[in-house]
Amino acid sequence: MKECARWMMGAALFAVMAAAVWRSGLYFSADLYPVWLGFGLFCAGAGGWGLYRFTRGQTAAWQRLNRVAEAPPLVGWVLCSPFLMMLLYAVHGAIGSVSVLGDGNQALRWELYGSFVVLAWVQGSDKRGRLVLAAVWHMTGGLLAMTALLSVYGWFPLPYAIAYTADPEVSAIGARLAGMLQYPNTFGAVMALFLLERLFALGPLLQRQPAVPPGRVLLGSLPLLPYAAALLLSESRGAWLAAGAACAAGLLVERRRMAAPLVLAAAPLAGAALLYRQLAAAKLAAEPWPGLLALAGLWAGSMLAGRWLLRLRGEAAGAWRRRLGTAAGGALLAAGAAVVFGTVRERIVHKFGTMSARQAMVQDAWALVKEAPLLGQGGDTWRLSYRAVQSSPYVGSQMHSGYVDVLLNTGLVGLALLTSMLAAAGLLIFRRCRRLLPSYIAFLLHGAVDIDWSYGMVWLLFFLLAAQAAAEPSSVVKKTGGVPASPPERIRRRVPALLSLWIVIALGSSCLAYRGYMGHAEHMQALRSRDNQAAAARLASSLRWNPADYSAALDLAGLVPPPAAEVILRRSLAYAPHHPGLLWAMADNTGRRGDAEEAIYWTGAALRRDKYNAGERTRSLECLLQLARAEYTAGHETEARRIARYGFGLYHDYARTAEDTRLRVIRNDREFALTFEAREWGRQLAALSGVRARWTVE
Repeated sequence: MKECARWMMGAALFAVMAAAVWRSGLYFSADLYPVWLGFGLFCAGAGGWGLYRFTRGQTAAWQRLNRVAEAPPLVGWVLCSPFLMMLLYAVHGAIGSVSVLGDGNQALRWELYGSFVVLAWVQGSDKRGRLVLAAVWHMTGGLLAMTALLSVYGWFPLPYAIAYTADPEVSAIGARLAGMLQYPNTFGAVMALFLLERLFALGPLLQRQPAVPPGRVLLGSLPLLPYAAALLLSESRGAWLAAGAACAAGLLVERRRMAAPLVLAAAPLAGAALLYRQLAAAKLAAEPWPGLLALAGLWAGSMLAGRWLLRLRGEAAGAWRRRLGTAAGGALLAAGAAVVFGTVRERIVHKFGTMSARQAMVQDAWALVKEAPLLGQGGDTWRLSYRAVQSSPYVGSQMHSGYVDVLLNTGLVGLALLTSMLAAAGLLIFRRCRRLLPSYIAFLLHGAVDIDWSYGMVWLLFFLLAAQAAAEPSSVVKKTGGVPASPPERIRRRVPALLSLWIVIALGSSCLAYRGYMGHAEHMQALRSRDNQAAAARLASSLRWNPADYSAALDLAGLVPPPAAEVILRRSLAYAPHHPGLLWAMADNTGRRGDAEEAIYWTGAALRRDKYNAGERTRSLECLLQLARAEYTAGHETEARRIARYGFGLYHDYARTAEDTRLRVIRNDREFALTFEAREWGRQLAALSGVRARWTVE
């Protein structure tokens, strides 16, 4: 029974990571629902089984649960922190925030992370369990790298695996590898984690006594080339820089035993650079059979060359041969770096446009931080609020800094909790498993400058690193020889309460995930329907399952009469009071109903939340013009002129903002400009209001 439970936990970990890879790294919350639903029910069942065995007094359960309850402080904090983050988001959802849906989704995410790391840590309680954790790690990396490379050669059709662009600011070769994650920067960062783990794992492997067989060494270096090639093909400068800085830090810590691994890895890394040069010249459009054969030959040849260099500078070799092997390895590494730099030199040296947009994001975010510095404003704060504070019309619904995003969502309290958890995990890795330290550092560095932390899979990888480090036997365990056969009295009292709480949380969040899943499924069915009446019924069902889903509310409001749409939109605004789309929809709805006062109110509210929206600004002018004409036709000239003057004031503000954008703003990703239709509505509003104005903006 004990073996069966262990294998079931291992299978659950495998299933979660495989689903995370297949579901685009769990970036979208809709992909999270079915994953957590299955995993949450498994966790509840595992908790119930553990509680049953503990109350029956079975020794194996005593030992395992005693280890959980008596976890060292560092491990205990890493295990508890995700659940505390979940609690923060649950509090926001209860007291009100910018988005109840965002709070619920974030709470589910952190519940998933917490349950995953607890299960992984329990799984790593013995040697077999540690092998399972390592297998989960390598399975994830292998799936990500090989599916991405095979998509380049046409053997694994994968939508959005390659991001094409003609902008030299974004790519030097016009194509970047994104793999399953569909975003090159995060894909490159993840590949850096796996590459650094393999590189620094070679140190302990090569120094093991007695010496490991050559086949074991080749197996250990097998993933180096695909990981390095995938990292290079992502063309992520941030990932390259984070990997380089993390590697340098790791070499400082492990400098005594990294000479041989670097020589062994030199040939595969140089082979990856050569592969990058070949595929870059073809813009990632390689011929299937010849390209795949070339990949296999380069892969095998680089591994054999690395093994030969390692033997050249072996312990039994003379001094001159050792120096020759080291020099040859260094020359290969330098040549590989030169090949890559020669391809992307212009973008590395001169193209920094994307950095200016990220800098503007961080600067604008401080306005939101000041509004709620202590607890933040809840989940999806930046996504729903950035258009109200952005200093230029950039496109960026995701904050390109994980730390700033957490600060916006949960304030200083959440940021302190997060940083303490990261610090505890880092100290745990440093003390018990230093070969994982470079991957940990790369996670910290790149998460500070990109959207990695919006991917659930990236957090699962981080917690898998922490679980592997925690699973390493500490000196205390070695000296005491394990755990007692029966728990002390305080453990008897603590474990049932912890397990009961675990079961309640798992079942409750599974119900929440099920409602989210059903709501999303109904929404997707509605979008596929060609019959508006059937689509409206599906959308209404979707909102019954998940009332906080503002996207379903917006779609449904567009299919029903204005009075019914008003009810739907007001109900949705109770869950997301500052959503720009809902505010614009309310302004349009009041215009369709002919309520000028409400239209003026909601238009002003929407403009305060989304000033760089040219399309909605133009539609609002048209709506106000129609309302003014209706009042004029009804004989209410004074009211008509008042509405027209307000509309012309909006036009004047629109024209001035568009002119400022044209003259002073470098980035205009939203293509904000004064439209031809807006000019026409402005002329007619001015004529109706009796205002003499300058019609054009030069």
